[in-house]
Formats: sequence, structure tokens, C-alpha cells
Amino acid sequence: MKKYEYSNKALIVFFVLVVALSTVIDVLYCKGVGDYLVAFLMWVPAFSSLIANVVNCIEKNEKFSFKTFIYRNGFNFTNPLFIAMAVLIPFVYLFIPYRIYWTMYPNNYAYTGVPITMVLSDCFLYTVICVVMGLLTAAGEEIGWRGFMLPALKERFGENKSLIVSSLIWCLWHFPLLIWGGYMEGTPLWYSLISFVLCIFPVGIICGLLRIKSNSMWPCAFLHAAHNAYDQSVFAILTRGDNRMFFVSETGIFTIICAWTVVFLMYLKYKKDER
Repeated sequence: MKKYEYSNKALIVFFVLVVALSTVIDVLYCKGVGDYLVAFLMWVPAFSSLIANVVNCIEKNEKFSFKTFIYRNGFNFTNPLFIAMAVLIPFVYLFIPYRIYWTMYPNNYAYTGVPITMVLSDCFLYTVICVVMGLLTAAGEEIGWRGFMLPALKERFGENKSLIVSSLIWCLWHFPLLIWGGYMEGTPLWYSLISFVLCIFPVGIICGLLRIKSNSMWPCAFLHAAHNAYDQSVFAILTRGDNRMFFVSETGIFTIICAWTVVFLMYLKYKKDER
């Protein structure tokens, strides 16, 4: 019987806790208890991976330590180039769609007549702060998703299947908020669910590739934080229009095309480097 670094029981415990705790928080949030619950929700994967690591140590007759937890969840530092890539990549696949939309609908650009370079320059410090603040919650997800779950799945299914499965799980985890929580409103629900998966699935693959290549979860956390900051705190503020969610953000056709283009190029480069 094949021995895994991450035991089957630990992986099962991780998924059970993620589903159970997320369900409780999703229900409370959708009932209007408070927006602060989103932060707790985003730390559910990290907490679940911590308990799963305890179970993993018990299974292996090891003494649990945070040093082991940090090692197994990819807390190690990595080449700063991967962090730079993680911050730049979401800017590319998000800015291009917004730029196209602003060109198509100039009246929906909040700063009509002001050069975009000037606006981005003025927003630079604000954007940096948003990314850093975003790490406080994005890290919670990535410690669990790409820190623990992806390596555990990779042991069992190999790189390609683990990238696919982990990205699908990440997409589906957002469904309660999409259906009942008012997340990414602006399109019919059926369209929102389909387009969200088509958009976020390649982003999950990108995060997975960075995790495998860097052997660290930090690039994933930075990409996640940068993605949220660019889309929700910067570009969304610059954009008006009732139809915008059909074109930009996490349900927009332009974002879907750009995200798939980026992941395709990244995957080709990754496979080339592996030869």
C-alpha cells in the first residue's frame, strides 16, 4: 500500500471540516448576521488544514509541531520573482478586460477624460495597501487550498488531475455566496454560476502552477490578494454600467478569455521547463 505524506484520513477530515464550517458561516452570512463573517469563511480552509495536520501526525505516530505544519503547508519563503509574478499576472488578466470595456462604453468609465495612466498612478499606493490588507484573508484560503489540499491531491492523482480537481473544488466552494449571498450580482444566476467557474477555474490552475513551481503557498496568497484588490477595490470603483458584469470582473466574458489565455501560456511554459 502506497504511503502518502498526507494521509487519507487527514484529507477526509480536511474536506469534512471545510464543508461543515463553511456551511454554518454561509448560512449565517446569508441570513444577514454580518459582512465580517466573510473573513472567518476565508480562514476555514486554513483552520481545517491545521486540524488535518494534527490527524496526519497521529496517523503517522508523529508528534505534532507547528514546524511540521508550516513545512507541509508550504509556508517556506521562495524566490521573490514568483511573488512579483503573482502580483503582475492578475493585473494582466483583469486590466485588459476592463480597458476594453471602458473603450466600448466610455461613459461607464468613472474618470472620463482622465488618462488611465494618471488614474493608475494615483491609485498605486492605495492598490498596494489593498493587496497587503487582502493578504490577511487570502492567506487563510491559500494555506488550505494550495498549501494543504493541492499537494495532498497531487500525491494521489498527479499534477494535471490535482490541478483540475483543486480548482473545481475552489470554484464550487463559492457557490453558496453566489446563489444566496449576493456575491457577483449583475447577471442572471445561471449565467453567473457558469461564467464564474469559467473565470475562476483557470485562476485556480494558475495558483496551482505557482505552488508547484515555487514549492510555496505565498505566491498563491499574493495572487489571490492582488486579484481581489484589483477587481473589487480598484477597477470596480472606476467602472459603472449595468451590463459590466457580463464583460468584466469574475463573470465577464473578457476576463474569461484573458484568464484562459494566461493559463494556457503558463502551462505551456511550465511543461517546456519540465522537459
